[in-house]
Amino acid sequence: MFFRERKCARNLILLFFLFIFMMEPAGGAEARNVYVCLAKGGAFTVASNGKMTLSDAAQKKHSLPRSVALRVSGGKLVAGKSSWKLPAQISSSGLLRHNNRSYRGSFLVSSQGFLLNVLNVEDYLRGVLPAEVGGDWAMEALKAQAIISRTYVLRQSMGRSSKGYDVLDTVTDQVYRGAGVETARTDKAVTETAGQVLVYGKGLAFTPFHSDSGGHTADNAEVWGKDLPYLKGVPEPVVYRSPNSTWTVKIPAAQVQRALAKIGGSVGTVREIRVGGGTGGRASTLTFVGSNGSKTVRSSLFRMAIGPNVLKSTFLTGGGGGAFHKHPPVSVPSKVPEPIIKESEWQPEASASKTEGLPKVPVPTSDTPMTLQQEERLLHLTAEGAFSTAELMDMLMNPDKRKGYLYLAIQRGGGGSGRGKSAKLPSFSKVPSFPPLPQREAAKPVGVILPHNGVFTFHGRGWGHGVGLSQWGMLSLAKQGWGAERVLTHYYPGTSVKRFK
Repeated sequence: MFFRERKCARNLILLFFLFIFMMEPAGGAEARNVYVCLAKGGAFTVASNGKMTLSDAAQKKHSLPRSVALRVSGGKLVAGKSSWKLPAQISSSGLLRHNNRSYRGSFLVSSQGFLLNVLNVEDYLRGVLPAEVGGDWAMEALKAQAIISRTYVLRQSMGRSSKGYDVLDTVTDQVYRGAGVETARTDKAVTETAGQVLVYGKGLAFTPFHSDSGGHTADNAEVWGKDLPYLKGVPEPVVYRSPNSTWTVKIPAAQVQRALAKIGGSVGTVREIRVGGGTGGRASTLTFVGSNGSKTVRSSLFRMAIGPNVLKSTFLTGGGGGAFHKHPPVSVPSKVPEPIIKESEWQPEASASKTEGLPKVPVPTSDTPMTLQQEERLLHLTAEGAFSTAELMDMLMNPDKRKGYLYLAIQRGGGGSGRGKSAKLPSFSKVPSFPPLPQREAAKPVGVILPHNGVFTFHGRGWGHGVGLSQWGMLSLAKQGWGAERVLTHYYPGTSVKRFK
């Protein structure tokens, strides 16, 4: 996805900033409580079967009815004629409820107006595992999921000050459904791995996971541009079948062209798509050849632009209307593992398409490009932390908003308001230079997809970005007798399981 043009190269640096914060080894600072964002401002209702108490910013306690409608206004939490200065914490003698879900721990309405569920990390995981996998999965698979989910949330907690919470309760981070989904088996997996995390060197590992690798996981460098020794692509040791072992999708050429335009590529009418080979037979690049030239992009970036639920993975195995590289056929067992996993994307991808909570940024009405000085100013503001993760992704996916974000950052007073002044950011002068992808990858075309009646047909395997652990692969290995630690060191080679201190 490395472009030759100056403008696209600048987009790449924004993408670098987005993921570098999530992928550098984290320290070992203790973080036992988790701050889960359930709602971002506005109005919401909280309830409980027990007695609810609100503690305001001055630590004064106030009794609340068992169900109360709240709204955030002017830095205060308002309920009817009563109001309290934020932050405000709500506790109860019973489980709390919001949006028809029950929660352990307490609620915190933060100074930003976010409704957070604050609870012990182990209790948090009890509401994650049943939502991410399934209560009757093999126990060693559940344990492996508990370890990487614990590692992920603890790592996220290191940057809490930059956004006011640790994680969202959606696929943007990890799916969390509170106390109402807890099961005895997933609780057991959490208990038996209590405090265990995955480490690389002296820090918590970056533990992305996805639904199904399709037979071979992806190299992190090919997907997100950063070379991490423990996130190299690895083959699946066991052949298995999942609901997405193979799939086919037909995408109109016009839709392909719109998606390409989102990431800075305009080649006119797309006439063919050349697929560049990557790790394990996955597609690392896609070259779009059109009436106005050609453009090579990372296959993972195009997948996000077209939609991760449209193009399910970058493990492409064929195409309609033209020659294409072939992979060995997948032999599958007669019985599909049960239960079927909830198909979900890992957080960086999902966040790319979300606009919730983003500021309203004006889009220029003319085609006047940004000047070189404006481009430089935007990059320096990015380096200084002027934009949140969601804003960085919004700029990447919507280049026409870049000038609007520049003006927004200037109105904010320079930098720091996006991620918070306490965020440790890399020096702009130390940002590594990325060589163009065709030079790095050699971008050898291994196949060509041609349109038929204005439609491109993609055949592929698996679901998800492909980096790190494959949940369906994890299940198959656990059924073969692999222990949780062996599973994890296969998908994250060079890591080890240790107790978090």
